Amino acid sequence: MPAVSAQTGIFPEISISCDDPPEMDVSPGSTRTAISNCVLENPSVHPEEVDITVQSGGFAYAAPGSMTVPANSEIGFEVIFRGDLGHTSGSYVANVTAQVTQASGVDVSFITSPESVEVTIVVAEFTSCTHNLGQGGGTVEAGEVIVFSTSISCTSNEGSSIKYRAVMIDDDGVSSWPSGFVDQSAPCNIAIQSSDSSKNCQFQIATPSNLGTTWEGCIIVLEDDGSEPKSCPSTNAIDVKVEPKSIGIGTIDLTGNDSIFGDYSNEAPIIIGGVVVVLVLTVAVVLVRRRRTSFDD
Repeated sequence: MPAVSAQTGIFPEISISCDDPPEMDVSPGSTRTAISNCVLENPSVHPEEVDITVQSGGFAYAAPGSMTVPANSEIGFEVIFRGDLGHTSGSYVANVTAQVTQASGVDVSFITSPESVEVTIVVAEFTSCTHNLGQGGGTVEAGEVIVFSTSISCTSNEGSSIKYRAVMIDDDGVSSWPSGFVDQSAPCNIAIQSSDSSKNCQFQIATPSNLGTTWEGCIIVLEDDGSEPKSCPSTNAIDVKVEPKSIGIGTIDLTGNDSIFGDYSNEAPIIIGGVVVVLVLTVAVVLVRRRRTSFDD
């Protein structure tokens, strides 16, 4: 506690001391304030009127303009400093000054001197980021690539950088990277200036073509050193279901422009009927020939 002392006596004097306040938090949502507790001590035999002035080091402040201090007594007061949103981090020096202007109701400002004390204000560093995931995910087949993007906005009072990564969480709450899935995303690094910064990042995850069982869960994006949740969050997550490749010949479309009949789709029933008749006749001829051969034998 820095202090300036004064001698006890008949001559009007004042002592002032102030604590250095805790670090000032200027991140979004904070009060952006720091409070210094000060004490005025009057060692004289006179009640004193004391003027208080503050050189705030560039901060807004609130403090009493004057106080009455009884003889041989002390009295406390607060100086509240307030920073701007995103105030540059670092240490700042303010000065709080007290001067006796009256003693026992008599003007003594012309014979007293101001007493000052330094207060060090430390603005804490901060970096705050938010992100929003774009569309993507859904149900995909094994071997396909899952692609999605995220928009990231950061504010800071210092130059720094931050990295984001994709995390897959299955419905059982397991967040380890699934076997066979490959993160093909480019690095999502953000260089943050001493202000607002933003960036869009695209993520790309290749799924294994030989997936044996369905994988179902979600994908989220976290800061590189962020802790992974035990389950899929209700917001800011992409739901994903990866199914094994289906095996089969599929369905043949017999009508429509993309059917096997192409431009003759309208005549498809006639063509099909004709083919059936030909097949029936062919089978009949074969049977007749077999019977004749049998009789000849």
